[in-house]
Amino acid sequence: MIATLTGRVRRKLEDRIVLECGGIGYEVFLPPVAIRQLQDVTADAGDKAGELGLVIYYHATRDQPRPVLIGFTSELDKEFFEKLITVKDIGPMVAARALAAPVAELAAAIARQDEKYLRSLPGIGPQKAKNIVAQLQAKVAKFALARGGAPSEPPPAATPPVEGDGLRELVWEVLVKQLGHRPGEASQLITDAFRRRPGIATAEELFDEIYRGGRT
Repeated sequence: MIATLTGRVRRKLEDRIVLECGGIGYEVFLPPVAIRQLQDVTADAGDKAGELGLVIYYHATRDQPRPVLIGFTSELDKEFFEKLITVKDIGPMVAARALAAPVAELAAAIARQDEKYLRSLPGIGPQKAKNIVAQLQAKVAKFALARGGAPSEPPPAATPPVEGDGLRELVWEVLVKQLGHRPGEASQLITDAFRRRPGIATAEELFDEIYRGGRT
């Protein structure tokens, strides 16, 4: 199993690169968002080829025995991709091609049930959009909190604690500015979540309670 690759970019194609690591050239498929993030990385046949490190998803099945390597610029992007491929009728290549925007933007669209936005992604039709919302809406809060762009370092395993009113303010801002809730509605969602579960200590826990707790 290949989990990461670090080497020199020997060739850049439309949707993939050849990354040379230890004298071996690996063909790695890149999601559209990763291609944009790496547009300044140069390919060269000599020693000046661009240095690059990628997090890898290794895909091979009985029906498709030839391995496919899918590369990501961060652990967070790969983790979101792995959530996406749990959705019915979305395989690894469909999921990879659908990553045409920063993970935070995609997660926000899922959280606000924006099927129109999801249908605009490559390979995502009406039914797939419905499936994504139905299966992932309550599971993307962590990703909606992420900053847009191309983080190069793996994110922390969980959202760090934020004290008191700071936690409410952080989550309120994400609910309103990223997820499309009305200010009053966002405030009520937060209040209700704390009433059900007073011991919430992190933004991730609060989002989880907002999107799951009210359904139990």
